[in-house]
Amino acid sequence: MPCTDPIPSCGKTCGKPLPCGSSVTIHVCENICHEGSCGPCSLMSTAKCRCGFKTKEVPCELEFTCDKRCNKKRSCGRHKCTEVCCVDKEHRCALICGYKLNCGLHRCQDLCHRGNCQPCWQTSFDELTCYCGETVIYPPISCGTNPPECKNLCTRTHDCDHPVFHNCHSEEKCPPCTYLTKKWCMGNHEQRSNIPCHLSDISCGLPCNKALPCGMHQCQRMCHRGPCLAESSCQQPCAAPRPECGHPCGVSCHPGSPCPRTPCSAKVVLHCDCGRRKETVICAEAASSYQRTAAIAVASKLSDMQLGDSVDIGQLITKKEMKQARLPEFLFVCWRLAEALQIDESADPFHIRSSSKYSDSLKEDARKDLKFVSEVEEEMKNLVELVNKVRNRN
Repeated sequence: MPCTDPIPSCGKTCGKPLPCGSSVTIHVCENICHEGSCGPCSLMSTAKCRCGFKTKEVPCELEFTCDKRCNKKRSCGRHKCTEVCCVDKEHRCALICGYKLNCGLHRCQDLCHRGNCQPCWQTSFDELTCYCGETVIYPPISCGTNPPECKNLCTRTHDCDHPVFHNCHSEEKCPPCTYLTKKWCMGNHEQRSNIPCHLSDISCGLPCNKALPCGMHQCQRMCHRGPCLAESSCQQPCAAPRPECGHPCGVSCHPGSPCPRTPCSAKVVLHCDCGRRKETVICAEAASSYQRTAAIAVASKLSDMQLGDSVDIGQLITKKEMKQARLPEFLFVCWRLAEALQIDESADPFHIRSSSKYSDSLKEDARKDLKFVSEVEEEMKNLVELVNKVRNRN
């Protein structure tokens, strides 16, 4: 037979071992004796996926791939791989970099990479001059090249008319004018010298002292710009005198409305008659303190009556003291006391005859401070008990 004739098949099963088998189970080719490589195996075997993460029983003829996504960083260090059942070792990034180049006009077109981008490759063949045109850079000029520095003075139009001391520049705005001038402070308190021209808000450090919208106070802030306070927002204490004591109101500023009736919190000093002792109390409590002292004085004076001494009620409290302490109730008690003890008070300005009747206003004043009346009655009770004890002994 010629050498070019095909080799005939013997008709038996091939039986060659296949690569899909294992050391325990060997798979063999089940096809009829043939030429070339053996066909796919129709059996099942335990196989690993491409990346080796999972193992599964699959047909030998299929390639097993798992569903695990690769989370490794790509070569650029910015992006992740995200491939399923990845077998790539280098993990090269296939994205475009896209970062702005140093020229600020173009973006990098290279594949995503580590480190800085290459300089912009674009080149201009036009001359590059400064703002005034005196200094020139000739082409070729790389993209992103800054205009040349110029030693001439700036020729732009400025807001002020002072001499220019800075050179020609490529920036859109000129630097601040530093020419020294005289300027008024924000509150127009005084004119300051050696102030740079570009400074507009100058504080002299003095109190503002401008009249506030309330019309009663002045601004206490340091020299400032803009309005002192919004309308009706003054929180300074009201300085209007109280009608009963003359001390300032002290409540937060309330323009257009009367002062509220609140207890006076000012501190006053009370002295005894001889001046040896004094006590600092709140004004609202001064009246009750004075009343308590007066009650004790009345009882002390009247205790001398057991020895036959007379009592001058007018010496215990004067008209001036009564007006300052606001104690019409004390007069009421003194009149009752003088009537009960039949004391002659013809020379006293507070004298009232036994037949006189108390007016409704006097009774109303007594009702306003029952505590003081009770204190006097208690002292009188003690005095009567003391007199009775002395009489029983005699």
